[in-house]
Amino acid sequence: MQLFSRSFWKPAATAAWLACASLAGVTVHAQDQQFTQFNAAPTSFNPAYAGVSGKARLASLYRSQWTAMPQAFTGFHLAYDRPTLDKRMGFGFLLSNEQAGAGSLNRIQFMGQAAHNLRLGRRLNLRTGMQLGFGARSIDVTNLVFTDQLLRDNATVSVEQGLGAGTQYMDMGAGFMLLSRRVWLGASANHLTTPNVSLNPALPERLAVLYTGHGGARIQLARGPRGRFRRDVVVSWKYMQQGDRNQLDVGAYYDLSLFTLGVWYRGLPVQQSADGSLDVDALSFVFGFGNRDFKMGYSYDITLNRLGVLGTAGSHEFSVKYFWDVARRRDPRPPYHPCVEY
Repeated sequence: MQLFSRSFWKPAATAAWLACASLAGVTVHAQDQQFTQFNAAPTSFNPAYAGVSGKARLASLYRSQWTAMPQAFTGFHLAYDRPTLDKRMGFGFLLSNEQAGAGSLNRIQFMGQAAHNLRLGRRLNLRTGMQLGFGARSIDVTNLVFTDQLLRDNATVSVEQGLGAGTQYMDMGAGFMLLSRRVWLGASANHLTTPNVSLNPALPERLAVLYTGHGGARIQLARGPRGRFRRDVVVSWKYMQQGDRNQLDVGAYYDLSLFTLGVWYRGLPVQQSADGSLDVDALSFVFGFGNRDFKMGYSYDITLNRLGVLGTAGSHEFSVKYFWDVARRRDPRPPYHPCVEY
């Protein structure tokens, strides 16, 4: 759902709007939550990432969007993945939860993931992955106020009918990636079953297939002995299309051994939004630090659309990741995936 621009977003009043739309028979289309630090939990948008780091990885992401608005959107990811002992395959799971609006519109998803690595050459790998799981969607109608309650002198209970307390569904997705030491390119498709996530059994609401393309390159500036000290520039991009909504993220990082600084732009300024304005959504700044085993990140989004940073106070995001060795033997070389971890 989207009212101001073509970029993905989550408004504070989503729950109330969806409730009214469901009862009025308005056709609505659900969308996925999006994170600025999507590289911190890459299996969230492409299951081919499962096991790619060569170590076991536990990652968490928390996002608080447009904090100046009451009952704003919050999102949480918890992801685990690891390679097999010979590193030819990877496995993992993804647990996500999002809440929005005064009615606490809630969605939770759990996905089991598996990936396979195929060597195409000395420095080129093809990874393919699939995921399968389930989701659930619910709303707390006791926190919503309907028109009939206002007309009946603020009655405590609404007479509206048709809005259910929740729904469950099965879901699946797939993806692939081409990886070299310094360049990566991938694509994925999630919600291949286009599940019905409607809270009203009489009014279907299909979750459209989410198509994602992503890639990037690492440019080496300096290396210390045995690669222990590095200084690189990493450029990256991600494009998403879900139904008639799309989003482009383009960014760059200054990546050092102990910390990383990044800046990202979100929007498609070559096209116009429904109100005639250019599609510009946000400018994001990312800071991360840590070592090979533990990493933490923080990002802040400056709102560029017509809501403005003063009206929204921007968005905050935090990430935490932990790695540990599980392979048959310790590989002294760094993982071949060249992307940053924030």
